[in-house]
Amino acid sequence: MTAGRATAGETIYLAAMKSEASALLRRVDGALRIRDGAAAAAVRGRIGDRSVQVAVCGVGERAARRAAERCVRLASRGSCGRVVWIGIAGALSPDLEVGDLVVGRTVLAPAQLAVDLDETLVGAAAARGCRPGVLVTAPGLVVTTSSREALWRRSGSLPDTAVDMETWAAARVLQRGGVPFAAVRAISDTAADRLPSWLERASAAGGDSSTGPVVRGALMRPSALVPLAKIRLRTARLGRRLAEVAATLA
Repeated sequence: MTAGRATAGETIYLAAMKSEASALLRRVDGALRIRDGAAAAAVRGRIGDRSVQVAVCGVGERAARRAAERCVRLASRGSCGRVVWIGIAGALSPDLEVGDLVVGRTVLAPAQLAVDLDETLVGAAAARGCRPGVLVTAPGLVVTTSSREALWRRSGSLPDTAVDMETWAAARVLQRGGVPFAAVRAISDTAADRLPSWLERASAAGGDSSTGPVVRGALMRPSALVPLAKIRLRTARLGRRLAEVAATLA
């Protein structure tokens, strides 16, 4: 595919993984691969009468920061009007269930200042069934019930609190750049769920934007392939719900 032309003020959707963005990509008409996007894997097209860009930027804070910096540069040229992050998250507060959609009203990270997100976009997402809440960005996967509870309490023990690996880094850059930003996350596991402990070690070893250690860890543990397959199916299902809401924010 060839590059499409940017429209002033377009909405840019960011996602860490292709599986999180796939359902939204299917809603983009006339999608064209572009070279000047928010990430190397980016397409431009239209949702309804709105010009949009969907970019898969990779996992982790470093990848999120790079994508946000590109969005700020695009905004300075008039090519980006708002940014919406879509993806999955784990519940920290016990009130969240699998499938709930949380729109971050406030974003936190350990030992960092909180960032408040765009009120207009938060309100629009809330009007479409998202729960305004707190998104906490962690440097790796948080897999045990005890570590989830500890992080929740350090974050204020508020309802509708979830954990991810990217939102704060993007929010901080976009706030400084004056770009309206919202983050919509679908809950993939509850505060009471325990994921395999090797996932936490693999995510820490992989650093930013790499899923290789997780894949290698699964291959070394054949019993892990079934739960990982379930996670992939769940992510695809949640991606469809995310796309329904995200498409209306363009």
